[in-house]
This record gives sequence, C-alpha cells and structure tokens, in this order.
Amino acid sequence: MKRLTITLLALILILGAAVNASAFDVGGSLTSGTDLSTLDIEGASTEAQLGLWLESGKGEHYSFEMKFDLTAAITKDLLEDEVLFNFYFNPDYLKLDGLWDDLDYGPSILATSFGRFSASDFSSKVFSQQLDGLTMNFNYPKAELTITAGTTALMFTESGSILNSSSPTIMSKTDLAQTSNSTTLTKKLFDPDGTDGLTIFDSPRAVEIITLSLPEAIARQSLTFSLVAQEDLRPMMAVAADYFGETTDYPLVQEGDIYYDADGGGAVDTQYIGAGVSGPIIGSLYHNVFYYFGTGRTLSYKADGNSSEGYSYQYDTIISHMAGFSLDYFLPWLFNSRISGGAYFGTGDSDADYYYEGNKEGYYTQFTPITSGGGGIIFSPGVSNILTANASYSMKPLGWMPLRIVKDLQVSANLLQFYRLTEGPVSISGISSDFEAESRNYLGSEIDLTVNWRPFSDLGAIAQVGYFLPNSNAFEAGSDMSNPTFMAKLNVSFSF
Repeated sequence: MKRLTITLLALILILGAAVNASAFDVGGSLTSGTDLSTLDIEGASTEAQLGLWLESGKGEHYSFEMKFDLTAAITKDLLEDEVLFNFYFNPDYLKLDGLWDDLDYGPSILATSFGRFSASDFSSKVFSQQLDGLTMNFNYPKAELTITAGTTALMFTESGSILNSSSPTIMSKTDLAQTSNSTTLTKKLFDPDGTDGLTIFDSPRAVEIITLSLPEAIARQSLTFSLVAQEDLRPMMAVAADYFGETTDYPLVQEGDIYYDADGGGAVDTQYIGAGVSGPIIGSLYHNVFYYFGTGRTLSYKADGNSSEGYSYQYDTIISHMAGFSLDYFLPWLFNSRISGGAYFGTGDSDADYYYEGNKEGYYTQFTPITSGGGGIIFSPGVSNILTANASYSMKPLGWMPLRIVKDLQVSANLLQFYRLTEGPVSISGISSDFEAESRNYLGSEIDLTVNWRPFSDLGAIAQVGYFLPNSNAFEAGSDMSNPTFMAKLNVSFSF
C-alpha cells in the first residue's frame, strides 16, 4: 500500500510538471445523499461527500485535472438500534488532457486523455464506468473515431453506495468471490489486522473500445459502429506470480479440472460488435436504434465421458445478442416537454444453472455486459436474459418565468416493465426457478418520479421517489423483491 501511495503521488507530480504550474485552479464540492427504502431493513442511509479538485490552465496543448472524493456514510440500523459508520476514499478522475486543433494533415482535431477518466460504449449498456488508461479522439470533417484502452484493476471495489454507486465489475465466479471479500481503503489503512486477506481492488480486466461515428451520413441519419473487448488479466498475473515464486489471491479454475468448485471460476473474455442508427424521423420526433453481437469464452462444468467424475471444466463459446430502440418527441412550446419510449433486451441461456458461468451444454447464449445496471432506481437488473420496456415524460413547468432560480426546474416520470426472456437465470436474486406458468415471463413494473432543481450553477438538488410492484408469482416467497418496494432519494450538491 505504501508503494502504491508513493507511485500515485509521483504520478501527480509528473503530470503536474507537464503543465504551467502557475495556472492551477483549485476548488471543491460538498454533496449529501440520503436513501430511504422499504427494501433496506437496516433503515435510512446518508452519505456526505467532500470532493477536492485541481485543474491547470489550458496550455498550448496540455491541461491537467484531478478530483478526489472522501465520503462518510451513516446508516441507522433499526434492528439493533445503533448507527453504523463507513468512510470511503475514491480518486474520481486524474488525467492529462491533450488537444491539437491546428493540424495540417489527418484529423482536423485530435483530443487525448491519459490517466483515470469516464468511458463507455455508444449505448452505455456494455461498458460505462471509470477506466485507467488512454483515450484518443480523431475528429474528421465527416467522421469521428475514438480509441480507448485501459484497465479496471486499480478501481476500488467499495467507494460508497449512494453518491458513488457504480457497481464492481463482476463477470465470473472469481469476480464474485473477490467482491465478497473486499473492504474499503480507509479500513485497510487503519485496521490492517482486521482486514487481513481482504482486497480493496476491483476485478483486474483490460478493456478496449473503438467507436466510429458518421454524423448525418445518410438522410440526416447518424451511423455508429463499435468494437468492445475485455480480457481477464488473472492468467497473466498468475504467470508473473509463478515466475517470482508467489501465489495469487484468487486463482482460476483450470480447463480440464474434474472436481467441481462451487466458488471458483475461470477466465471470462468477451468481445462485442455493435452498430447504431439515430436521427430525426419527422418534425420533432427522433429515434435511436442499436444492436450488439456478443462473443467470447466462459468456463462451464459439463459432461465429459473421459473424466473419472463424468464431468470436467471446459471453455464454451459465447454467442449472444443485445438490442434496443428509443423514440423521443420534443414539445418545446409545452413547458419544454419531452415524451420518450423504448425497449431493450439481452439474450439469456435457458439451460444455465447459474448467472455466472452456469452453462451446461451447447453455446453460452447469455449476453454478458462488462458493467451491470440499468432499469429503475429500485429494480435494476443487468442486460442479460431480460426485456425492459419504458415510457417517460419530462418538462420544465416554470420555464416560462424570467427568474433563472426556478425556470430550470425539471420534473420527470418514468414507467418501466420487466420481462424474463428464458427460464435461465437473471442478475437479480430471488427469481423463481419454476418457469411453467406463462405469466412468470412478466417480472414487475416500476414508476420513478424525479425533480431536478439547479437554481445556481454551484447549487443543485435531485429528489427521486420510486415504487416497484412485482409479479409475486415470479419471485420466490420471502425474497427481497417479492413484495412491493418504495424508495426515496435526495441528493444536494454545492460547489466552491
């Protein structure tokens, strides 16, 4: 840990020296978030976050930015009548940006970022989170090419549950075991004995994203093409550890092993090929259509006539699909209203026993995104073996008033419905394994209401309430989601 800290400080100094030191600007933010849900038996949770940021002035080509968050989380435990405290530290971003807009050949604009930054594929449903690495954006007159490469290995598994709510990367049983044995950086620093054997880092994976955008290429329709890939770095880490005579904390199950390991898994490597079309249809009606073909490999425990146990671990090919569409109709004359609707789905695997590496025969047909999440503020399954349909309406009811303090107040409502596609597993626990009744395709509906108010550029608040009404027949009796669930959230932020 000391070596990591020294390396991080050295990186900051090196990057800082790359820009004009006299042009730095320093600031911060204070943010509070509160969650209250009937799903959480511990009671209400509150987080207060202090964020500190530093930015350099724009040099001839380079600028430097960094932001660190320190979060204090307080949970009122109604069962034990006590208050629980947690503290999180999270480097939000740390990057050296480059910009060249006066090139004599090639792209008209070249923009780069090196360090920690936010990245996503064009649909935001395959990958969407922070990444440590390099991104390059080549902007041509009629095309835009973005190439991103990085790793999730230095992300913290635990960085907060309300204000920093991004989920850890879990694509395999090994990822799940690592996440289940994680702790926070602050606990690791101040209680090394109590956290011995626990990890603070996310799943070690390399991620590459290539996106080609063609704005208004045909009949005012914009085309997007994308290649996304990720590789589990544990095999490479195991080779390095073996070379130095050490062992890894979470070894992988090897192909050909004949004994079943309930908690162990193999390497899950995936690739995605996607395309999308977006643009106007008529008047103020716009559409967005996207599709991804997913492939790769995953480890399965399958029948094997040559094994003394009758089974062995074998790598299977992934053949999966994800697609969706959305429609947006804008009514600027009616309180800046927007009416939206759409749906998306990710294929499942009907013969899989488990959500992670559960295939038993044939190709593994479950779509496996790199990052999870999506849906509502309560029911948010991963895009695997799921169909999500939604309709929403948003407006600025006071936009006609001349007072800026109220004119940007935005109110929105979102209705979602969820369906399971096959009798295979989904990412949410508690789903009934009995798929005989046709009604059990339908999992439930959720309605979310959001009020977004930013009276000043430095002060903002977001209030949300959600209600999830499940199809009780689709859930196992006594599971968390088998009963109607209510949740309320309030986030207030102030920048200085």
